[in-house]
Amino acid sequence: MKEETNVVLVVDDEFEIQRLFKQIFRKRIRNGELSFQFAQNGIEALEIIRASNSIAMILTDIQMPKMDGLTLLTNLAEIECPLKAVVISAFGDMKNIRVAMNRGAFDFLMKPIDFEDLEITINKTLAFVRDLRSQKQELQSTLDRLHSLVFYDQLTGLSNRYGLLQKIAKSIDLKRSKGIDFAVLKLDVERYPIIKAGFGHTLSDRLLVEIARRLESWNIPSKVVARMENNEFAILLEGVENLSVIANYIEQLHQLFSHPVQLDEISVSSKTRIGLVTSDLEGVQPEDFLRAADTAFDCARNDREGTVFFNHSMQQKAIHRVNLEVNLQEAIATKQILVHYQPIFSLQTGKIKGFEALARWLTPDQRWISPLEFIPLAEETGLIVPLGRCLLAEACAQMGRWKNQFPDICPESISVNLSSLQLANSDLLEDIDRSLLAAGLSGESLNLEITESVLMENVKTAINVLYQLRERSIGISIDDFGTGYSSLAYLQSLPITALKIDRSFIMDIDTNSNSLEITSMIINLSNQLKLKVVAEGIDKDAHTNVLRSLSCDYGQGFLFSPPVDATAATSLIAAQISDSFSKNV
Repeated sequence: MKEETNVVLVVDDEFEIQRLFKQIFRKRIRNGELSFQFAQNGIEALEIIRASNSIAMILTDIQMPKMDGLTLLTNLAEIECPLKAVVISAFGDMKNIRVAMNRGAFDFLMKPIDFEDLEITINKTLAFVRDLRSQKQELQSTLDRLHSLVFYDQLTGLSNRYGLLQKIAKSIDLKRSKGIDFAVLKLDVERYPIIKAGFGHTLSDRLLVEIARRLESWNIPSKVVARMENNEFAILLEGVENLSVIANYIEQLHQLFSHPVQLDEISVSSKTRIGLVTSDLEGVQPEDFLRAADTAFDCARNDREGTVFFNHSMQQKAIHRVNLEVNLQEAIATKQILVHYQPIFSLQTGKIKGFEALARWLTPDQRWISPLEFIPLAEETGLIVPLGRCLLAEACAQMGRWKNQFPDICPESISVNLSSLQLANSDLLEDIDRSLLAAGLSGESLNLEITESVLMENVKTAINVLYQLRERSIGISIDDFGTGYSSLAYLQSLPITALKIDRSFIMDIDTNSNSLEITSMIINLSNQLKLKVVAEGIDKDAHTNVLRSLSCDYGQGFLFSPPVDATAATSLIAAQISDSFSKNV
């Protein structure tokens, strides 16, 4: 297979340069090893580079009209495709050399040109660029595979739960901005459990694949079909012009399932039950719609018609939600929200590396309110900003107390979660600076955890804030990594220090090959990007054994310790002194 021609862009306003290059390198040009393009200034060069990804290397003079070589080097930082520039100039004083190298030049050669030295430099630079592009391609392939594993069902090729949630989020935005209706359906294959029990996995899997193909081929204007789990599917009906047409779609679905599926000599007839929710639901999150469809689907199990539309009488959460919001405001004001700490351990040494600070709500009548209930509410109502401010201040204060109490074995950092509203809040940096100063801490003692979805909501704002945080030496982790989708370009441009693997991949890592592959790929990706990696949700020794074999850096989970109050967390640190003492005796 013929190798790709290496294209070198020569940027110089001397016309004689073109003739010289074509003459000196004529054999390599004729053999297809090298190809040269020419520009007379930086502006022309940028136009050529932006129009083609084929440029691998730039040879540029410094003094040129319109845009000089040093300005060109600055603009090359915006080019996504990897390439390198070598400066060739008669102005080879130390100042110009330092400026060029600081702006990203790969090398600096003097005029008059020593063409033997130039050829060596070209070969060296092109080899470096080839390695860069190969590494980028490998990273991109890893991310693409990870995206496939996370967002698509590997058996049927359909979207999975995560993929469907993303599509529902887009439909919610269209409903808000343009009033375009949608609906979410949940359905199942009734006969699947019988086929699986009687004929095994192979035949039951084929049944699911056949049903998936039927649903995909269902001829309606716009839909997203997803396999949820086992024999359950979900369908997002997008851009529904009139909600009255949904009844017709339901009838078509039941007819679709009425035709038997032929699997070798076995003919399988299977009905389906359907739970449905429309965009009239007063929900703000994709999960609200899936949850409502689930509720309707559960009711459909006992319905003679096999189809149930969700209605608000099915759940009495609305009144409860209003009361909870009022109580949450009061809880924040009266400091009912406590901070609990879950240790993060080194999987290699067993030592506590840090703690994650987590909000817990204890009501005046001594009832615990689940964070799964009040944190989403806080995010929806904006209360997450004052709540997050209080949690940050207390977490930093506690870290300061530990540093004073355990100067030799104090954990490295305290981790605090950051929501999209907090990230966009103009007072965030001031709040962080104030909390660190009050606790007597430097930035290295604080780590902020941000989910992929939060980062992707407003990338430009996020990048600006994150760089300011890193200037303070504050660590930045992408939380729940793998459940969103960050492009390689963003992963490489964001000043992050760690990835946290979502617990959904860890919970069955010892029994599920898909979870194992996803986790392995995330750890390999972290290594390539020189990031630390933390596994969440470690609940048994088997999880730890697998993660150690994959060279995962850190872990947290109930196997080590649940989130505990400050007193219990202090005891965990103190216990490490006893362990060290007993080992030394």
